[in-house]
Amino acid sequence: MEAISAAEERVAAAFAGGTRLRFGVRTPQRERTVRGAFLAALLNGTATIRPATIRAAVAETDPEEHPKPRSTPARFIPAKFASARTAPPGPPALRLINAHVVGLLGLEGARIEHVVDLLDCTFEQPPDLRMARLVGLRMRGCKVPGLRARNVRVRSDLVLEAGFTSDGVVDLTDATVDGTFRLAGAVLRGGAHALLAARIRVSGSLMAVALRAQGEVRLRGADFGGSVHLGGARLINPGHNALEASGVRVAGSLFCDAEGGRFTAEGRVLLDGARVGGNVVLSGARLRASTVERPVLVIPRGTADEAAALVADRIRVDGNVELDDGFTSTGTVRLPNAEIGGYLRLSGARIGQKALVERAIRARAGEAGKAGAGGAGEDGGVDVPAGATTRPAGTAAAGTAAAAGSAEVGDEPEPGAEDDGILHIPVALHADGVQVRGDLDARGAAHGAFTGPSAREAALLAYGQVRLVDARVRGSASLSGARLVGPGIDVLFADRFKVGGTLFLRDLRAQGSLRLQNAEIGSTLDCSGAVLRDPRRRDDGTAKPSLDARVATVGKDLLCSGGFTAEGGVRLLLAEVGKTATFAGALLGHDPDGTALGARGMTAQQLVLRLDAEQAPRGRVVLTGTRAASVVDGPGLWAAGGGVAVEDFTFGSIASSPDVDVRTRLRWLREVQPDFAPGPYEQLATVYREGGDEELAQVVLVEKQHRRYSELGLAHRAWGFLQRWTVGYGYRPWLAITWLTAFWLFGALWFQWHEMLKLNDDESPVWNPWLLAADLLLPIIDLGQDNRWQFTGASQWIASALIAVGWILASTAAAGAARVLKRV
Repeated sequence: MEAISAAEERVAAAFAGGTRLRFGVRTPQRERTVRGAFLAALLNGTATIRPATIRAAVAETDPEEHPKPRSTPARFIPAKFASARTAPPGPPALRLINAHVVGLLGLEGARIEHVVDLLDCTFEQPPDLRMARLVGLRMRGCKVPGLRARNVRVRSDLVLEAGFTSDGVVDLTDATVDGTFRLAGAVLRGGAHALLAARIRVSGSLMAVALRAQGEVRLRGADFGGSVHLGGARLINPGHNALEASGVRVAGSLFCDAEGGRFTAEGRVLLDGARVGGNVVLSGARLRASTVERPVLVIPRGTADEAAALVADRIRVDGNVELDDGFTSTGTVRLPNAEIGGYLRLSGARIGQKALVERAIRARAGEAGKAGAGGAGEDGGVDVPAGATTRPAGTAAAGTAAAAGSAEVGDEPEPGAEDDGILHIPVALHADGVQVRGDLDARGAAHGAFTGPSAREAALLAYGQVRLVDARVRGSASLSGARLVGPGIDVLFADRFKVGGTLFLRDLRAQGSLRLQNAEIGSTLDCSGAVLRDPRRRDDGTAKPSLDARVATVGKDLLCSGGFTAEGGVRLLLAEVGKTATFAGALLGHDPDGTALGARGMTAQQLVLRLDAEQAPRGRVVLTGTRAASVVDGPGLWAAGGGVAVEDFTFGSIASSPDVDVRTRLRWLREVQPDFAPGPYEQLATVYREGGDEELAQVVLVEKQHRRYSELGLAHRAWGFLQRWTVGYGYRPWLAITWLTAFWLFGALWFQWHEMLKLNDDESPVWNPWLLAADLLLPIIDLGQDNRWQFTGASQWIASALIAVGWILASTAAAGAARVLKRV
């Protein structure tokens, strides 16, 4: 080997003694330059150095570890040839500070039994450690142009921290670390790739707090026996993957939070297929990306554009997933088919592309040629541009990433976006098929309360669609106080969403529609105080329901009260509510030609529609086929702008607050039913009858017949008029007796003063005006007075009238009796 330099002699001596050699910071570079080949020879034990007179002990070693030895003449002897008499005080080890390494440090395939501990050293060429076997490797504060270490194995900790800087890729693919992999404070500038550590196996943890990486950090298929700490890390790779950890396995927890500073990723974070034994914590993290994912069909002729920032498809986490406390993502957060053993927390998160949503609103408003004023109101909505309430959102796919460094959610528009004529739905959270064994918590809390403006500031804010199709939460799910912004689209798309406990939507503010078709809620669906505006629009511009829970199942209560507002109305087609469905004080609908409440076929134990006159629904209320054990209504319900459909509406009891009489209810029915239908009257009469109010039931049934005949022809109306006032359509037989008595008295008195002559001189009937009047009125029955007397003048007309009245009253009484018997 070539003659060694003075610096290398000092390195050799320090190596032999296992001591640390510090080159002064002000030492000229040439005096601290060491060849990489020389270091490799020392570590491999292949150095052949001519004897030279050097200091016996290590010159200028670290005074903190060893006192500076006394200078004595001696000869250098390689460690493997040293005798017991000349053995160093410790095992050989390479411990250098501030050294400058030139040439290649090549240890490819080498088996190194010495510790390598380098501090603040610089390398002109990337060290080559491929397939090497090392006892320990520490390169704290070192500066390298890269590191080639594929398949390396380190039997203790691998330390690349405390200012370790690489201007090229650090390649640790398929490496094995038997201890902890330390990258805290490292700076990796590798261009397209900063760290390649696919399939790395680390028995301990990855400590990468405050890591700085420009380029992709690849941990695909990595296996960590401990936890992964990336708190405060900043990973920059705009338009590409910032952290690629697909299929990673972490026995402990994954921390990408604000420990050591705010975790920031400009580029996608890929965790799809990952397995985490503890928690996944991204509290306070900031993610920014614009890479468009595969489109997802959400409506006919429409796709979901996902500029994904976090991709965690099929991730399996035994603990909790925390995306809260200031978590910010300018792109989609993807959790489809994820399995979470604990809870999913989204409180305080800001997700989605604000600029993309607003541009979509402007585009659709421009197409419609309409302008309106959007903005925040007292309901706590967020600012949107003009025309937000008129058309569905639509825009082209996002292009490249916007400039880095903004702390707001999607502040500036994505460049390169063009309108391609297809409706694109921006997606904020894509969690189709997610399974959460604990709770889903996206609520806001302020001073222990979960309502009001302060709480909303601490709740989820999503720009774009929140997708929970086929999701399952075993505990409760809470979006109380959350703000969902997606005017003109289904801002919450949760078909077949299953919640074991309660789904809280209290004080929610949504610009867009909530879709919960076929959802299953084990306990209560609580929408108290929610305000739903700017619903999804059909192709013709008409609004779809703000809350669409058709065929949904709610185990206990459905609460849409306490200021609940649904601009597009509520649809509960064939929904099943175990106990109470209440809309007390709700504001339903916006368009008088639309449907404010569609509850066709809904079932509930108690249906509360207690609405004041000023809260009358703006649109049609459909209660066709609805079934409830009890109903509580109010004047506002029956003043609905589009009427109330009550065919086949069945209930066991009905009450109003304040209470109203039967005449008022009949007036309400007339007002909401321009065309007669017998069912509502029969149902109301049945309720009164079963409640013991037979008289009220008769009032209802008489009104039913009155409505029936009043819509028929003239003859039928006349016949109905006659039945109504004579026998009460058979429900008031005492009227017939009253009329018969009146005519009998009239006839008797008339004949009392107008005695008739005998019709036949051969007979001698006894004149009795009272029996004569009765004989004339009662058909069929013969009392021996009729046909016995000769009626003349006015008496003839009176007799004929009594006969006619008798037949008419008998016929109407028989018809009414037949109707009553048929009903019985």
